Amino acid sequence: MSAQLMLGFDKVDNVERDFVGLLQTVPNSRTSYATHALHYYPAKFIPQFPSFFIQYFSKKEDLVVDPMCGAGTTLIESAIKGRRFWGCDIDPVAGLISRVATTPFADCNTKEEFEHKVKGLLLKVWKELKKPSLNKVVIPSEKDFPNALLWFREEVLRELLLIRDIVLKEEEKGFRDFGLLALSSIVREVSNADPRDIFPQRDLRNPIRERKDILKEFENSVWGKYEKVSSFSQRIKSRKFGEVRCADAREIELEDNSAELVFTSPPYAYAIDYARVQQLSTLLLCMGNEEFREYRRKYVGTDRVSLKTEIGSYEGIEFAKNEIQKVLEVDKKCGLVLYQYFRDMYDITQECYRILKPNGYLIYVVGNSTVKKTCFQTSEVFKRICESVGFEVERSFERPYYVYRMSRKRNVQSNTVKSDFFIVAKKG
Repeated sequence: MSAQLMLGFDKVDNVERDFVGLLQTVPNSRTSYATHALHYYPAKFIPQFPSFFIQYFSKKEDLVVDPMCGAGTTLIESAIKGRRFWGCDIDPVAGLISRVATTPFADCNTKEEFEHKVKGLLLKVWKELKKPSLNKVVIPSEKDFPNALLWFREEVLRELLLIRDIVLKEEEKGFRDFGLLALSSIVREVSNADPRDIFPQRDLRNPIRERKDILKEFENSVWGKYEKVSSFSQRIKSRKFGEVRCADAREIELEDNSAELVFTSPPYAYAIDYARVQQLSTLLLCMGNEEFREYRRKYVGTDRVSLKTEIGSYEGIEFAKNEIQKVLEVDKKCGLVLYQYFRDMYDITQECYRILKPNGYLIYVVGNSTVKKTCFQTSEVFKRICESVGFEVERSFERPYYVYRMSRKRNVQSNTVKSDFFIVAKKG
């Protein structure tokens, strides 16, 4: 039976009933199975939610898309449920996490081959770290990696760079990504950054942290990821079912009318600065500082907006004009950030509409927020954006937060987020 036929009136009523049941089970549900929690990533949604909506709004072998995929939660669940998937994220570390999380046995043919390559990589690292060649490792310039020798002890930085170079020599991309992700997972742990902070910060009372055994830390990271990747690989039946790219959601690299479902959780205006969270890994593994600074300006929800930016067209977001103007009068930068955020989300929603097949579904996971004492019912804004693009908004499900395990305050400019809303929009 097609997804469209499944979603008749009775079926939608069942979704609402079953969603309430899901909310009751979530507090006691395991959330780190398969390759979930493969690498630290902030503000992830728990896998039971995409799993639930994928089950209801798609069928096996349908294409499920997440254009802001983060740590790959939607993509992992799509693979487990037998759907094809396509995901992208502008953040290079997010792209790395999602690729590894959805690549069976890290591109090895069998678990035995995967284990053999893991042992071989660790042997290479063990041999090289014992050699005088460590002293030949070139420390990045201040231009490429500002304050690198403040973030790391010099010997630690050399060891990390040596391991990186060994991993980069691996021929298979999937296994190379696996090794880089294992290395990324220990970067913050072995740095001088205060482990209590979400962003890299140094504790002025303890600026040089305890010296860690890099070989041991890397080995533990590799074997931990080996177990999770193996667990994911054994849950799925097909090896060729999806793709992850480092790309911009404002230009989704898919053909028109090619997907059955888009399920995604956009960042917020004045969102968590994802680029800064992963800054040490990004500079160590992915790019130099100049490119990194350019990337940060492109993130949806970023506060890195120039005060010289001019307000352009409100086409498609006319309903938000008054609220944006109110914020502009109080704080120009905040107003510009908000305007750019809504413009970006309108463009992304247009892209989602373009790639969806007729009768396909877009599901946004969003939360309400406050900027400069101006309250934005973000869920209502997103509904209006969806309708402006041409979607029919069918349902909105609310998930209250009953237990707070971390601060819900996304940014100093914003207020706490008390609920998630799942907006279900259908392409006619």
